[in-house]
Amino acid sequence: MQGCRSSGVQTANHVVSAQRAQLMSIHAQLTGTATTTVKVFDHASSASGTELARIILTPNALPVSNELTCIEFDMHGVIATNGLYLSISTGTGTGAAVSVEFA
Repeated sequence: MQGCRSSGVQTANHVVSAQRAQLMSIHAQLTGTATTTVKVFDHASSASGTELARIILTPNALPVSNELTCIEFDMHGVIATNGLYLSISTGTGTGAAVSVEFA
């Protein structure tokens, strides 16, 4: 069984790994009052390069809609050759709490 590391819970943009990494999963929960976009990039230090995942969290989401307030993405070990960068874009409100698991 392969183990993995975690970014820990982050509430702002964060360099998850500055080197090649396997993206295992992303856990995100809305903590604010505004729609928040979470993105993970194949990049060592900024929100650029290849976008590997995008999660849009919406307040007051209904279970029957496609809107989400909490989610786990299983990324099946996607290889990020340049590193992993987490971007949390809130616009207004207090955003999201996100952890990125990687190997």
